[in-house]
Amino acid sequence: MKLSLAIAIGKAMGWLSRITKRGSGVMVTGRIILKLVPTAVSELSRNRKIVLISGTNGKSTTTSLIYHALATKSAVASNFTGANLFAGITAALGQNRSASVAALEVDEMVMPWAIEETKPRLIVLLNLGRDQLDRLSEVRMVALKWKQSLALLPSYCAVFADADDPFVTWAARDCVNVIWFTAGAIGHIDASTCPECGVILNWSADKSTYSCECGFRKPNPEWILRGSELSGPNNQQINVRSAIPGAAALGNAARAIVVAKTFGIDISAASDAIAKVSSVDGRFGKLKIGQTNFRLMLSKNPASWRETLTTSASGPKAVALVVNANAQDGKDTSWLWDVDFTPLAGRTVVATGERRLDLSARLTVNNIAHRIAVDEKDAAKILGAQEADLIASYTAFHRLAKKADR
Repeated sequence: MKLSLAIAIGKAMGWLSRITKRGSGVMVTGRIILKLVPTAVSELSRNRKIVLISGTNGKSTTTSLIYHALATKSAVASNFTGANLFAGITAALGQNRSASVAALEVDEMVMPWAIEETKPRLIVLLNLGRDQLDRLSEVRMVALKWKQSLALLPSYCAVFADADDPFVTWAARDCVNVIWFTAGAIGHIDASTCPECGVILNWSADKSTYSCECGFRKPNPEWILRGSELSGPNNQQINVRSAIPGAAALGNAARAIVVAKTFGIDISAASDAIAKVSSVDGRFGKLKIGQTNFRLMLSKNPASWRETLTTSASGPKAVALVVNANAQDGKDTSWLWDVDFTPLAGRTVVATGERRLDLSARLTVNNIAHRIAVDEKDAAKILGAQEADLIASYTAFHRLAKKADR
């Protein structure tokens, strides 16, 4: 079957899915295209400049920022709303066939397939950490899969990698063309042993760098972000702006600027486009429930909770926490015990969600005063007429984000 016909059929079924309210239509569109034309991704990637973005946390936001930066020069195909598996990538490439550039968010485990099928020009590697342990591989297994695929890359494909993450460093260090980046991330909650030899990894006193007796160490980065100032080769200095709050958001914005520069985009235009993005797929969107004005935030694993709680600490005094344990969240909630909830001290805290009792037990051990609510409406009754953050796990967040002002 011709690819154009397969795409038309896929889009028609996606449309049917949307009007019958069965879903967004993205996944069914991609699945049908792949079923009818198994080589669709390879064909749709031909003669295109492809950027792949992957990591445990920050994929959607970084992909969106890269999309907006690249779109200042030409049409861009992208899937920055989070459909980052086989079908979602296929649907994104088929959505805008005239776009000469594609910025694709890729699930960590799908990276080897995406590299083989799309033949990318640039790969952006963010981080690797524990995520949904009951259905995803252990971190070192993911790093190994990356390492094996990246070692085979041709020289025309550059890898833009985070030197702060030992797993990313280990996976990318054998690449022919690698660009190192640092945002000064402090420590790594999963990197206690060396990815190369298994010996205890040596971290500096300020947790900003690492090394091992086997010779494995943090590489010297070409691009360095300190605060909002990005320094690059040949004494380049760029001020990074982000409408999305938090240090992690600044790091993602800096990565988007480097990608834009790599693709020959005017940095001033790219920076302006990046600075206008204030919400990605509902993240930091606004939602009023009862009398409470919530700011929506997504947290799905220990590392993302750490970043989110840090960002939230400078926000409203009140916060509601929503934890579910469905398939997309991960059914194992033991990760809650790896989260330090002390940044919530002194705030008005409400625990809710399907696993609110698990969350309450963890907060109690952390000496965080809180109340328990049956759901978000009940939480809003407790909080009343005020501004509050609503930090939610995956399924709760995406259910609420559909109603939010973005």
